[in-house]
Amino acid sequence: MNNYREIKKQNFYDSIFEFIIFRNRIKHHIIKRKTNGISNFSNFIIWNIVFFSFIPLASASIAPFVDIDYKSQEDLYDAILNTLFPILFVIFLNVSGNTGSIKNIVLPLLDDILYNMITWMIPLIVSFAYDDLMKIKLFSIANMFLHVICAVLAIIRAKRVEMAVNNDLLNFFRSIALVLIINPVLVIPIFWINIITHTSHTIDSTSIIFLTLFGICLISFVLLLTLILLLSFGNNIIEKEITKIICILCIICFYVPNILQTLFIALSWPINFYFVKACVFILILSLTRNVSYFTDRVPKDFLATSTTMTQYILSFSIAREMQNIFRGIQMSMEEMHEKQEEMHKIQKTMQAEIDEMQTTMQIKINEMQTTMQTKIDEMQTTMQTKIDEIQKSINENKNING
Repeated sequence: MNNYREIKKQNFYDSIFEFIIFRNRIKHHIIKRKTNGISNFSNFIIWNIVFFSFIPLASASIAPFVDIDYKSQEDLYDAILNTLFPILFVIFLNVSGNTGSIKNIVLPLLDDILYNMITWMIPLIVSFAYDDLMKIKLFSIANMFLHVICAVLAIIRAKRVEMAVNNDLLNFFRSIALVLIINPVLVIPIFWINIITHTSHTIDSTSIIFLTLFGICLISFVLLLTLILLLSFGNNIIEKEITKIICILCIICFYVPNILQTLFIALSWPINFYFVKACVFILILSLTRNVSYFTDRVPKDFLATSTTMTQYILSFSIAREMQNIFRGIQMSMEEMHEKQEEMHKIQKTMQAEIDEMQTTMQIKINEMQTTMQTKIDEMQTTMQTKIDEIQKSINENKNING
């Protein structure tokens, strides 16, 4: 009993001792946290003082590098256009007209606007921006009347491509296409060659390059007329080859002079940065739309504008010539296949004749062998008979003598 009480007292004292130790640890931890918090707060204040003390020094060191006279409008405009270029390229290359879609009206009108901007609007703007460009102004105004009349006449019809192709209006749109093909390749090179040779006081490398390129356009036009004349006198083989060349020359005559004109204006009369950038932007957008006529099928519900029908006729002619080329290749392959089949038939016939000859020879050999074997058997039989007769005679003689 006494031992039990002593054990109980000892446990009581131990629990009190442990409680005191635990309480001391809690006080120590609280005091330590307060101390760390005070030290962290003091460190925070010190570092902020140090950091903000460097701000005047930093501002003083950066300020001399700031260009106060710098204007960001040109670079911003350039960056925006460079961003829009790939976006619009993807849109205009992948866009397609669906039945009843407003795109079938908007896209042909956009093609007409872009083509007219390149053909006469850009030269007209340059002629008004400079004082001594009366020739370019008159040229642009005359060009404007021609293209606007063609565009208005086509839009007044308010026909779709399918209707324009399948009725009597096809000859009308062919006439407009002929005007829009001949005018750029004949008028534009002659006019700018005259401007370069008579207006420019010095002929530099740029002038020489464009004189050469415009001269090539005129040579293409002369070659086109020559091939058209030869087309009426050629035979079928020559006609096919001439038609392919004529289609290629028509594409060159329709697109290349306007491209050269825009580039020459941007190099010779750059109004400002924005004008040059806009010229390149319009030119590339127009070419992007033009490419879609040759890479994709033109929707039948497209509005039959002057530019749309011209490019449709060109793309249709190229597609037809490509089909003829592939058809000719296919016919050549079919002819080769037929020749191979004929050769195969000839080989079969020759093999059958050889087999027949071998069979006939084998039969004859067998007959000869049979005949020879028969004769050999007859000879053996005859010889055996004679031998038997001789043997019989010998035996008879023996019997008689015996």
